[in-house]
Amino acid sequence: MMINFSKRKLDRGFSLVEILIGSSIICLSLILIINLESGISKLGLGSTSRVQAGLLVEEGYTAVKNMRNISWQNISSLSNNTPYKFFWDQSDGTWKITTYTNLIDNEFDRTITFYPVNRDVNTFDIVQNGGVLDLGTRKFTINVSWQDGNGTSTRSMTSYVHNILNK
Repeated sequence: MMINFSKRKLDRGFSLVEILIGSSIICLSLILIINLESGISKLGLGSTSRVQAGLLVEEGYTAVKNMRNISWQNISSLSNNTPYKFFWDQSDGTWKITTYTNLIDNEFDRTITFYPVNRDVNTFDIVQNGGVLDLGTRKFTINVSWQDGNGTSTRSMTSYVHNILNK
């Protein structure tokens, strides 16, 4: 009985080429997983900023309504087409408006701009052209902007505020 030792020797283990190929596949897989994790983390951080900006827009909307509820003079005395900033006055616990720049959390810039409102004489609908000036209604736009990656991102909202309390 004759045994072929040379054939058994080749079948017993891995060759150096097989080990190098396997190691390369494992290393490439790990690099791809790390890059994927990095990309997901960046998306998560960007998502946080977008959510914060949306909440700051909503807070601005509420601040306008609160200012109106205290006195219509808080709204009607503001100039048209001028970007203002909100700030919380801790001395009396109310929202105030200023033209000074103040970043929120050193990241977000929130502005509010008021515009006049004209109404159709017959239907009282708001019109872009013509009509008469409605002193008891103001249009406003709230913009929140921040640096996001290579550029600036913005969230905004436009609405109307009306002197419903006649204060």
